[in-house]
Amino acid sequence: RRQLRSALMRQNFRRAQAVFLLIALIGPGWAPAAAAAEAGGSLNLDQALDIALKEHPAIKQSRETMGAARYGIGVSRAAYLPQVNFVSNYYYGNAFSSAGRKPLTAATGGTVSSVSSPDVTHYYFYQFQATQLLYDFGKTPGLVKESRATYGQSEQDFASSRQQVALDARTGYFGYLAAQRALKVQEETVRQNQALLKQAQGFYQVGLKAKIDVTKAEANLYDAEAGLIKARNAVDLARVTLMTALGLKTWPFTQVEDVLEVKAQPQSLEALKAQAQQRRPELLKNRHQQDFNEAAVKVAQAGYFPVFTSNAAYGWQSLDRPFANQPSTWYVGAAMTFPLFEGLATAYGVAQSKAQLRATLENYEVLRQNVTKEVDQAYLDVKSGWELIRASKKALEAARENLRLAWGRYQAGVGTIIEVTDAQVQFSQADLKFVQALYDYRVFEAKLDKAIGKPY
Repeated sequence: RRQLRSALMRQNFRRAQAVFLLIALIGPGWAPAAAAAEAGGSLNLDQALDIALKEHPAIKQSRETMGAARYGIGVSRAAYLPQVNFVSNYYYGNAFSSAGRKPLTAATGGTVSSVSSPDVTHYYFYQFQATQLLYDFGKTPGLVKESRATYGQSEQDFASSRQQVALDARTGYFGYLAAQRALKVQEETVRQNQALLKQAQGFYQVGLKAKIDVTKAEANLYDAEAGLIKARNAVDLARVTLMTALGLKTWPFTQVEDVLEVKAQPQSLEALKAQAQQRRPELLKNRHQQDFNEAAVKVAQAGYFPVFTSNAAYGWQSLDRPFANQPSTWYVGAAMTFPLFEGLATAYGVAQSKAQLRATLENYEVLRQNVTKEVDQAYLDVKSGWELIRASKKALEAARENLRLAWGRYQAGVGTIIEVTDAQVQFSQADLKFVQALYDYRVFEAKLDKAIGKPY
């Protein structure tokens, strides 16, 4: 029993290893495939958005850029902490001797004797140095504020990337649905033309219609079959577009949920504009840019004032042998660096920063007007798109009834094949226009969501 139990445990362990190895080999592409398997191979709009926001390279790039900006804050704050270095120098020559050795300085690592020595020696210098910023009249706090503003801008760039990816994913999703519906329209057209050809051949065989009806029906059928080939190719192209929008390399789904049918959702234009002013990443990024420019002005103005630092050092030096037992040296002190004249660089820097701040403030007004215009256009497109759906639906119903009547007249032997083919073309075009109207409305909705800065 013990041997059997241990054999079973080893077998289960090997199975677990195989499973983990398979997951590791599949890698990043496993998550979308697993999601497809859990959904039974079907894809809905929410899943498509979730995949796009996780898998799209633009999202990953923007996220890493935001992370780099966050680390930049730590780089700026490092100036608040002491800076500690270890300096090690080695010299060889006749400028050093045990009798004429001079004390070493922190700046250069050591001084040499002005009088040469007959002895050629090795000279070693080791020193720990530390400096601490005491006060710089707001320059370092300004740099930290600049870094935080840069991070804020990167956050808004990330939000903008998510919104753009969501818009592309929704557009690709609706485009794929529209292509599938157009394919069904073309398949129905082929079926109708096949039935018409069969009816024309029957009439011709019994002598009720002329041969021209048969040739006309054949020409229409061949033309419809060519359109069917194009429609199938359009579906494949739409699938590739959707894959790219979702950031996928393979297509693991067997079907896509159709959500083209919509209902009107009345919304207040003023409320949409207010949401856009509060949410749009472009406006929020500009506000962070204003903070950056204000901090840049303070950093530039700090150039008029001195910088106070403290410093300390501990070290030792030796002749001939490294780390020899020699007396150590140390010091502590403070320093002030006062800029007396920099070629007016500080004055020009202050003027430049103030001009950039004024430009950013004016750019905010430009962005605000553009956002308002974009919301207006998207809102009007949604309204007109809804009206176009209603008109297209009525036109489709009329075309369907016209085709029914024309087909009935032809079957009764009182109509002509031209009436039927004209009715078929009108019905097919009306059906495609209705599909296009549904697609346009859904895309207009997606663009309106982006215009108001809907978060994802």
